[in-house]
Amino acid sequence: MVKRIVTASVLALLALAPAGPAHADEGPELMPQVAGQGLVSAYQALHYDTSLRLRDGRGAGRHVLWPASWKVCAQDPEAGTPLQDRKVTLVVVKNDESCQP
Repeated sequence: MVKRIVTASVLALLALAPAGPAHADEGPELMPQVAGQGLVSAYQALHYDTSLRLRDGRGAGRHVLWPASWKVCAQDPEAGTPLQDRKVTLVVVKNDESCQP
């Protein structure tokens, strides 16, 4: 059951992905500022092809099943850092929760 929900969430995100390559000969891709945005906007800013790790900002180990219900509180690396093969960590909470613990 959980596998089906996760698969559905991934498929929903893939449906939003742009059809062509995100960057063509523009130089190194830099980490955008995504803290303070909704998680779907963060995925869009990262062009859906960046290796991401999501961490529950409440420390409860919750999994993101529907990205539209979550927002980004913090990010690593910081904005402007070259992404070249780096894993990005986003600290997320539900939209109705505060980023402050």
